[in-house]
Amino acid sequence: MLKNIKILISFLVLLSHFSHSEELKQITLKTSWFEQFQFAGYYMAKEKGFYNQEGLSVSIKPFTIASQPDTVKQILKGELDFAVGKENLILEKAKHKKIVVMYALFQSSPLTLLSTKSSNINTFADFPGKRIMTSVADAKQISIKAMLNANHLKLTDLEQIPHSHNINDLINKKTDIMSAYISKAPFDLQNKGVEFNIFSPQYDGFDLYSDYLYTSEDFIANDIASTKAFRKASLKGWEYAFAHIDETVKVILEKYNEQNLSKEALTFEAVALKKLAYLNTDKIGVVDKTKIQKSFDLYKVLGINEGTINYERFIYDEQNPYIFFTPAEQAYLQQKQKITICVDPNWLPFEGLDGHGHHVGTNKVFIDTFREQLPIPLEVIPTENWLESVELAKQRTCDLLSLAAETEERKAYLNFTSPYLVFPRVLVTKYHVPFVNNFNLLANKRIAMVKGYAQQDFIRKNYPNIIIVDVDDVKSGLKKVADGEIYGFIDGLDAVTYFLKEHFLGQLKVSGKFDQKRELGIGVRSDQPALLTIMDKLVHNLSQEKIATVIDSNNSIKYIETFDYRLLGWAALLIVLIVACFWYRQNILNKLNKSLNAQIEEKTKALRELNESLELKIKERTQKIEHSKELLRDVAYKDNLTDTFNRHYLIEQSRLFFKTAQELNEPLSVLLIDIDHFKKVNDDFGHITGDKILKYFVKCIQEALRVDDLFARYGGEEFVILLPKAGLEESITVAEKLRSKIEKHPYLSNRLNCYINVTISIGVSEYAIDDTLESLIEKADIALYKAKEKGRNQVQSNI
Repeated sequence: MLKNIKILISFLVLLSHFSHSEELKQITLKTSWFEQFQFAGYYMAKEKGFYNQEGLSVSIKPFTIASQPDTVKQILKGELDFAVGKENLILEKAKHKKIVVMYALFQSSPLTLLSTKSSNINTFADFPGKRIMTSVADAKQISIKAMLNANHLKLTDLEQIPHSHNINDLINKKTDIMSAYISKAPFDLQNKGVEFNIFSPQYDGFDLYSDYLYTSEDFIANDIASTKAFRKASLKGWEYAFAHIDETVKVILEKYNEQNLSKEALTFEAVALKKLAYLNTDKIGVVDKTKIQKSFDLYKVLGINEGTINYERFIYDEQNPYIFFTPAEQAYLQQKQKITICVDPNWLPFEGLDGHGHHVGTNKVFIDTFREQLPIPLEVIPTENWLESVELAKQRTCDLLSLAAETEERKAYLNFTSPYLVFPRVLVTKYHVPFVNNFNLLANKRIAMVKGYAQQDFIRKNYPNIIIVDVDDVKSGLKKVADGEIYGFIDGLDAVTYFLKEHFLGQLKVSGKFDQKRELGIGVRSDQPALLTIMDKLVHNLSQEKIATVIDSNNSIKYIETFDYRLLGWAALLIVLIVACFWYRQNILNKLNKSLNAQIEEKTKALRELNESLELKIKERTQKIEHSKELLRDVAYKDNLTDTFNRHYLIEQSRLFFKTAQELNEPLSVLLIDIDHFKKVNDDFGHITGDKILKYFVKCIQEALRVDDLFARYGGEEFVILLPKAGLEESITVAEKLRSKIEKHPYLSNRLNCYINVTISIGVSEYAIDDTLESLIEKADIALYKAKEKGRNQVQSNI
């Protein structure tokens, strides 16, 4: 008997599983390489059930090198839903391919070039004429092209060999240089005991995105809900994978290891990729439009001009997504020409009509958002009350019914979008009434509700013994409670809270809360299904952050019901007088200036013509050259955020500093600065404020330095200063001066209206013979570690 019960239970569980699977949306994903940690976020989103939680069932398609199909074409044809792409995806968009980037996983590309120490290829000067093994895809990446160009090289200066994807070919000297991922090949070389050189675009200041998740405009147009769900679950998978590396490696070893990678290799890859994913950010998947534009500009500077890019259509903006309509929806909107909507004229603060029939209230913000995204007008039809709005929707005078709840009666003439406003349903009574836990106790009590609201059906169905009293609006219902005409009033919490604070403070209170909430969306006429898909798409595009922000602003909204037109008359008269005075004064000045201008024009005409001719010739000859030079120099040498020099510039210029110190026997020191507890600053005050503090810090430091000192951002919140002609003691004095200045000058945040204290720790080291920049900074890093160990906000040297 027990065995039969177990079999029955197993059958029911299996049946439930199959039933649930049928409800899940089937999604396909194509990765850009074989199974490894590079795609761990997608594996973990699948294994931990994140995709299932969002209503998705995801199939990850295998990668093959042989006869690899064009993934972008597969995406555009609908053969794939999502794919992972590299840096050159930008060029595909420039060819007007209808693809959309959902996020960029790596903030800096893992792609790099490697050589062995034994090859004696130690600098870019050793590259010309050497053999380089690189794939067609790697050779197209702008990070590699820009790095070579910054070092006065092109790929054509080397002998290109087809990539074997076998690290032994580099070890066995079948090639001199090999393109590889920083997350994998270095581990293989270290494991084999081979010393090697890394030539990384990141070291030269080219932090370019890689591993984009992308899809097609058509997929978004047809299923924005699945698009958002897949993006959300994938990012959650990546956060989990990087936070639980050991567990993730174990899953890959068991289920996703077609390359037979070792646990150690996968762990090495995980640590390396996590650094790139969180480079200069603590949020996964960041995409900055400016950084994408700079990448595309680099292609142009290097002579690869593929057209133009509409960045709004290319980069998915979570807060304000671009709306893609299907061909059927576009045809409907073109034929429709105008959409009409009826609103609740008496339901402030959520919505209403003012004395001039203008739509006001919280929901107007959302309706205006829809209006901005629609290519045709969205017009509000004025009504006297909610019942009239419902009746006009029923008669098809209004295409849409605002903030409508779904009922059996309304489903006869309306379809409904997903809800976007959800409110707790509450009972309001006089102040002395005790809290109501059981609403069945309201039997035979007179309870007011706004007539025509869907919640009346809910109360009648679940609490049939409550006597419902119809009222026209929330305010009149609350007044009846205050006057003692009825026992209580039922409506949404946010609506009653507004009026309780404005008109009934101290008289009425919330005395009970229903388990069921009011869920409100847009009612859409049922005879035009295309309009439902359009409106549902607009509703889905509202981010939860935007909805919360708008709702939270309720308390600050004030509504003007009347206007004093006498004030307008006086203001108009005043404006007329001001204009008249201005015109009289201007008329006199014009007469005086006319004579003077004629004399000046005659004397300067010849000179102006000569200057214009000369300037035009100079401009034509130099404009293109200077623009390209400035753009490449700015990208290569400047830090995007702080506008100070970057690591690439530091490395390049340090050679001159070291050469001068050695030849002239002059002292040279380095300061390594770290902003104390900067992650906590970001956590407490937000990344916008954190970025402003970084800029403020740089400005303070620059003000205190000499002209000959070199100041550069080394990475994150770490900065390096090279002090020529300064020994250890003098450098310690300079460092203490900088530390004191930062401590005594906290950052003033106008947005937060407060001062934010920031301190720094500094490690100091002095140049010795045979020191390199790397060894000098390493000594300063040891000193910096001592400063942190002793409590931070101090200066320590390596001696």
